[in-house]
Amino acid sequence: MRIALRTSGGRGEYELAGTQGDVAVSDLLGLQLCYEVTPEIVISGRALATQAQGKPRIRLLSQQNNAIHLYRILAAVLLLPKPLRELKRAHGSKLLFHEAYAMTAIKVDVAAIDRSHGRVVLRPTDILLGNAAHEEASLGVSQRMSRILRVWKAVETGTDPLSVKLRQHRDVVRNPTADHKQIEQIAHDIAHILKTESDVLPVIETQLFGQSSGVLGEEDYIEWRGLSVWDSFGVQDDLTPIAAKRQRVKQWRLVAVRGAEGTAFRKAISEGYDFRCAFSGIRLPKMNTTDSSGVDAAHILPWATHNINAPTNGVCLSKQCHWAFDEGVLKMDWDRSCNVYVLSIPREVEKSARASRFDLAGFQSMAGSIPRKNLPHDETLWPDIHYLEALNRFMFPPC
Repeated sequence: MRIALRTSGGRGEYELAGTQGDVAVSDLLGLQLCYEVTPEIVISGRALATQAQGKPRIRLLSQQNNAIHLYRILAAVLLLPKPLRELKRAHGSKLLFHEAYAMTAIKVDVAAIDRSHGRVVLRPTDILLGNAAHEEASLGVSQRMSRILRVWKAVETGTDPLSVKLRQHRDVVRNPTADHKQIEQIAHDIAHILKTESDVLPVIETQLFGQSSGVLGEEDYIEWRGLSVWDSFGVQDDLTPIAAKRQRVKQWRLVAVRGAEGTAFRKAISEGYDFRCAFSGIRLPKMNTTDSSGVDAAHILPWATHNINAPTNGVCLSKQCHWAFDEGVLKMDWDRSCNVYVLSIPREVEKSARASRFDLAGFQSMAGSIPRKNLPHDETLWPDIHYLEALNRFMFPPC
C-alpha cells in the first residue's frame, strides 16, 4: 500500500492506493491516520482517509491547524531537507536539497486497525524521491531512523546548541500528540545551526562520530528508463499485516548489527554464551577449518531507543534457530511462576506448517523450558524479560 502524490492540476493531492495482504484502501476510509516510525514512536497524523472525486484521498482535519501532510512530517522526523508538494517546481542537481525534490510516493504497511477508536496506524517503510528532471531515488525509513536514534543517544549530555536542539527534536518526535509544525521548525533550526540547505544528517554524524553513512548510496538510486517505478512502487504487498510486522523486525535487526557497536554486541553475546545456542544447546565455536562460528548474536528488540546492543537485548542462537526466532517460528517467553525461559511454537505456525508440509519436528523437540546450562554463567547477561515481553506484544498480538 502507498500514499502517492498526484500532481495533475495545482499543488497535487495525496492518495491512498493498493493493498496490504487482504486489506484494501476501502477498508481504511473514514478512519483517522496515525504513523508508526518505529514501534515505539507513533505520531498522530491528524488526517482522515476519505473519498473525494471518486478517489481515496487524505484530508487534514481542518480543526487542527498544526497538522501537516505525511511527506512533511517524515522529512522533519528524518531530518531531511524540506520537500516540495509540486513536482514540476522541484529542480536542482541534488535530490536531497531544500525544496528541490518531492516525495512522490511513500510505501506503508497497515500496522493496526482500531475501529473502536476510529483509527488506523500506517507504518512508512520506503520513500520514493523525485524531481522535475526525472531523477529518482528510494530511501528506507528504518535505515534512516536507526541513524536518527544513534544521534539522539549521542547527544544526551551535550550542552552545545546542536546537542540541545537535537534533544528537543527527540522529545517532540517521541510525543504521540506532537505538534507537527514544531517538529518541522526544530528541523529547520538544526539546518540553520549547521548552515546548510542540504541533508544535515551526514554533517551531524561527522561531527559526533568522525564519519557518516553518507547521503544516498548508489544502491538508493533508481535508473531512469523512461518509465518511472512510481507506477508500481508500493501499490500491492502480498504480506499480511502480521507478516509485514515480522518483516520490519528483520530489517531493523539487520540495521542494528552493523558498525562497531554491532561488532562488540556479537562478541559479547558469543563469548558470554560460550558459543552455545540457547535454544538447541549445541556448542558451535569457530574451528581451524571454518571461517566463523556457527552461532549468531540475535537481537530481541532491534528498534530500542536505548541499549540496542546491550547483551541483555540479545541471545546466542545457531543459524537455524536465529532464522526461526526472527520468523516467529519459535517464541521465547519468561515463565514468572517457575523463573525459567520457555520456548513454544505459535498455533498459527503449526497450522501453516501442516498446510505447507513444513517439518517442525526439530523445533518441536526444543519446545519447553530452556536449560540453565544453555545460558551464560553470568546471569546479568541473560535476556531481559521486559524486552521479550515487548517483542512478543509486537510479533504475536492477541487475536
